[in-house]
Amino acid sequence: MSSRILLFVLLLFAVSCISVEVCDESYDSEVIVKFKTMQEGGAVDSTISAFTLYGIREGTDYSLLYDSVPASGFTAPLDPGQEASMFVVQVNSQTDTILIYHQQEIYLISYTCGFANRFTLDHLESRGGIISGDTILKETVDAEDKTNEEHIWIYF
Repeated sequence: MSSRILLFVLLLFAVSCISVEVCDESYDSEVIVKFKTMQEGGAVDSTISAFTLYGIREGTDYSLLYDSVPASGFTAPLDPGQEASMFVVQVNSQTDTILIYHQQEIYLISYTCGFANRFTLDHLESRGGIISGDTILKETVDAEDKTNEEHIWIYF
């Protein structure tokens, strides 16, 4: 009887020493874009009263990310399966297509959390006429970067 109790205590002790890593953070690589307007003093923050954004991925339906909301920018995931991420921007009744060209690197975060993407932004292209320009401020979009720094400015 005492050997069973001793065995139980030893097993309990051994199990209590095992730690399990829990991955409770999101490791999505999302680009942070802010809207700007050019004025005499330079670039000024801008807010759009009715902003809609669709993400477009090859082989899937459009993904509505923002729906007619007031916005001074947006945060969106980049497409890991392509060399460019495509978005359709609607400002009031006008539309524009944004292509964000990038390179991708996949890296291991940990055994429990798995892999993440690190993107390096190359350049932007817009088709539609409501976007007058852009500036890439920070080229690297990394899943582990939690600073919320702006990556891109888009000028209207």
